[in-house]
Amino acid sequence: MSKYLEIKKELYRLASQIISEKLKFNQVTLQELKESAGNETKSSAGDKHETGRAMVHLEQEKMVQQLASNQSIQSVLHKIDPEISNPAISLGSLVITDKLRFFVSVPLGKVELNNNEYYLVSLTSPLAKQFVGKQKGDCIQFNKQDYLIEEIA
Repeated sequence: MSKYLEIKKELYRLASQIISEKLKFNQVTLQELKESAGNETKSSAGDKHETGRAMVHLEQEKMVQQLASNQSIQSVLHKIDPEISNPAISLGSLVITDKLRFFVSVPLGKVELNNNEYYLVSLTSPLAKQFVGKQKGDCIQFNKQDYLIEEIA
């Protein structure tokens, strides 16, 4: 098995771990907010009480949106089989260029693995859109910078 396929599998595991941690945080925070809302209901009446309840409700809505977003990211990640390597760049490709390394997967940003930086980007990101369908040896331009594709896994 190629070293790049091993790296891709490790990046996939790392992305899974990151998104699982985010989901757990969202769920715990949402539960705490529900409990807080229940406590606000039991406290004194008046404007201060209503403001407190409204703020808790806004935080709940925000957390529900984050939870839904992270669940969506997780479902995209589950569509990837890190064991498969395609000659053309697509969802699940690890791309090594002369300037950067990125994993077309989910939008989690920069991560470090084995003292190298990798960018986890979604298929719909401007960077990934430029690379989709390209193959090893192809050169593309993004943000006025040329990138030579050296490896795809």
